[in-house]
Amino acid sequence: MQSRTTKNFAELVCSRPQMWTVDGTLPEVISFLSGVNYARQAGAPEGDQYDGGSPRALLDWLTDEFSLPGMAANANWISGMRDRYGTDEAALAAMQQYAKTLPSEVDRRYEIGYSE
Repeated sequence: MQSRTTKNFAELVCSRPQMWTVDGTLPEVISFLSGVNYARQAGAPEGDQYDGGSPRALLDWLTDEFSLPGMAANANWISGMRDRYGTDEAALAAMQQYAKTLPSEVDRRYEIGYSE
């Protein structure tokens, strides 16, 4: 069996957060991925269906896992992750682990990812 050698964009960001953000903190990483997702959505050609790739999939996971009814989807992501995982580093590791489970073609449309 051949080992997996390609990382999707969200997995890359979570595995090396200081490469993508100023201090590599959990709030910065979530903000960065949210910004990438928004830019992709806003930049999608008219009539083109936006699928979001790995950033959107990761943000959807955060919404499913940490949002509370009656509140904005992202209002409890950070506090919920800190409550569940204890540290920002553990929360980022959980985000990376989730991103790793996404299908290998998740970012193919955007031609991003990294082969080791």
